[in-house]
Amino acid sequence: MSVSDLATKLDALDAAGYFVTEAEDVITVSDAPLAETKGLLGLCDAIGWGITIQDKHENVWSPDQLTPEYAPYTLVINKPGTTTDVLRLVSCAGFMDWLSRGDDRRVWQIGALKTAFRTYAVAFEPWDSASLEPNEKLETRAPRRLVREATIVRQVPESMNRWLLTEPDDFPTDDSAAASWANLAALKLMLALPTELDGERQILRFSGPPRLDLSVPSEAAEILTNLTIKGFLSLQAAVDWVFELEREAEMRHILLATELARSRGGEDATEIFLKENIADALAGAKTAYQMQLAGMSGDALKALSDLRKAISEDTAKTADGTRQIITAVAGALAVGVGMIAVRLSSNVNPDFLKIVLGLAATYVAITILSGALLTRLQQNVRKAWQPRLYRFLPTSDYDALVSNPAKTAERALWGASALGVIAILTMFFAMSWVSKETVEADQNPQEAENASATATTTPVEGASTDTAVEVPAPQS
Repeated sequence: MSVSDLATKLDALDAAGYFVTEAEDVITVSDAPLAETKGLLGLCDAIGWGITIQDKHENVWSPDQLTPEYAPYTLVINKPGTTTDVLRLVSCAGFMDWLSRGDDRRVWQIGALKTAFRTYAVAFEPWDSASLEPNEKLETRAPRRLVREATIVRQVPESMNRWLLTEPDDFPTDDSAAASWANLAALKLMLALPTELDGERQILRFSGPPRLDLSVPSEAAEILTNLTIKGFLSLQAAVDWVFELEREAEMRHILLATELARSRGGEDATEIFLKENIADALAGAKTAYQMQLAGMSGDALKALSDLRKAISEDTAKTADGTRQIITAVAGALAVGVGMIAVRLSSNVNPDFLKIVLGLAATYVAITILSGALLTRLQQNVRKAWQPRLYRFLPTSDYDALVSNPAKTAERALWGASALGVIAILTMFFAMSWVSKETVEADQNPQEAENASATATTTPVEGASTDTAVEVPAPQS
């Protein structure tokens, strides 16, 4: 038995509706039935912890005096005391309660936790593990100075240090206690995002334009289920970027809130909306921030807008070229199939059919060539103007905004062109084969007819030499 087993039992009782509270040196379980009381007695004896049992009249009972008649019981478990540097908690329920109340100690040891993780303010680790060295506190701007609150009771956290992971990629996603922390942390991170918090109506307001209103999830809601771990880590990255530098936090906060307001409407739940939009909003805010650092003004914003319009038009032209190639190939194939059918059903001159098919193939070739030339021209224009107009954009951002969408459209055009060429060549091969077979078929019946019509003429006695009697050829 271990402290982890006791934590699992306490959390099961808490989930079943029994009242479980945890202080620094004791754990109290109220209204426990006899079977649950004996189970907790066995777990505490196994790890050497003392336990006091009381009935509803506050009479103290020893373990061998327990009877169903005096149940339910109140149990007071004495746990090893905490120190001035380390807070020690057993159950996940107690862990969540202390997170809501807050504590300044830099190391928390949790019996329900299986894998350690760290934030900027606290190192969370399993019970009796070697203490992690906590990080230095990150000096950040207080979220309450950035988010206006129309409420008496403050909901926005005083600091984000307890809720921001130092190593998000190593977060133990399969640990239930860590997931409970992440569920509460997601709510605290959401409260630090908006321009204003309407506490009376529980609304997160993003000024925009356009203005966006999202509802505040409750602490009891399963936020992490809708947000997902991927969305939670994206939310971590966004808030960490905002509060990364104290002197820049206000500007970054405004940029991120504006980008979120520009996203689609908030008809979905807040956590679903953030899961789908927080990563894109962060990318847009970073781009706007880089432009601000480069001293860009409204002209730069207009240039970025023009870039988006230009790449949209380029991809639309490339897609239209792809559709034209597909249409031309389909028409040429229809003509080719028709010519083959005509050749099989009549004695049309094959040279005439080849000329018609050649014209169709020429039309396809011209369509492919025009699309290829337009695509090449667009590539050269982007390559020439990128260092002159959009040098403020990092290569990764430029690739994501311009190069990658253009390459996707171009791949479709080249693929359609290649398939069109293959289709035309196949049609030419089919036409040549059909022409050869039909010519041989026409020649063979003609030779047979000439052979059967051949006759031998011999002169008949008594007849003039000008008259001949046709004698059939001898039978073999």
